Amino acid sequence: LYAFNQREPIYDIFELASGQRYHNSWFRVGGINQDLPDEKLFVKLVRDFIDVKMPGALKEVETLLNKNRIFIDRTRGVGAISKEDAVAWSLTGPMARACGVRRDLRKDEPYLCFADNWDGKGSSGLDFKVPIMHTGDVLARYLVRGEEIRQSIELIRTLIDNLPGGPVNVSPEGKEVLPPKDQVYSSIEGLIQHFELIMTNRGFEPPVGEVYGAIESGNGELGYYIVSDGSNRPWRVRTRPPSFINYSCFGKLVEGHTVSDVVAILGSINVIAAELDR
Repeated sequence: LYAFNQREPIYDIFELASGQRYHNSWFRVGGINQDLPDEKLFVKLVRDFIDVKMPGALKEVETLLNKNRIFIDRTRGVGAISKEDAVAWSLTGPMARACGVRRDLRKDEPYLCFADNWDGKGSSGLDFKVPIMHTGDVLARYLVRGEEIRQSIELIRTLIDNLPGGPVNVSPEGKEVLPPKDQVYSSIEGLIQHFELIMTNRGFEPPVGEVYGAIESGNGELGYYIVSDGSNRPWRVRTRPPSFINYSCFGKLVEGHTVSDVVAILGSINVIAAELDR
């Protein structure tokens, strides 16, 4: 419940930026769907969260739990998995790093602001530490996530001071994204471009081939595999969600433990239920 209290100010930030608190649908192919409606208020809310609310809540939680004998006894050695098994199960994110697997796509396969020259002006990629534990149990996963919160706060603090200006998506003139609605309603060119993109067998045609792209999400590697047959519709699309992979070893994690341990083990995986629908 201590941590749950911090979800509301995060949802407030989401709502300000996108109009939605949970399923914000802000990201688009080529960028985002709209600019910040009030950048000053957005920056103020983010600063208040990373400077006051989240650090205070994290300190409360760690004061309550990190040296709590009951908490440690209920999490140490519970739901443990070895480094070798973590690799065999293809675990990623905090689940893997709690076992000693030093892998983070932001470091190993840097993208966007984590890559050098990410702004086209020679700027170095953002630097941060990758927290690692080696016991692979519930306690290790909790400690890794706590340190990752600290690292995320520092990353946000760096980025919030350097919000770039300019367009928020690729130019509609490239005919790869839908034109703004005011152009669709006011010009024949915009209307034609809109229908060219949404109609079957029309619009841009990517080359025949396949591509896999992934980012480091809060739970691990979130990837998308796309196969093109040369038409304007993908021939095959597959999502690689971290929870679906991480949850696959749940049966192994609970072996030999009591029913009361199951709650802690499941919570330490931090499953996003929608990712399990297959």
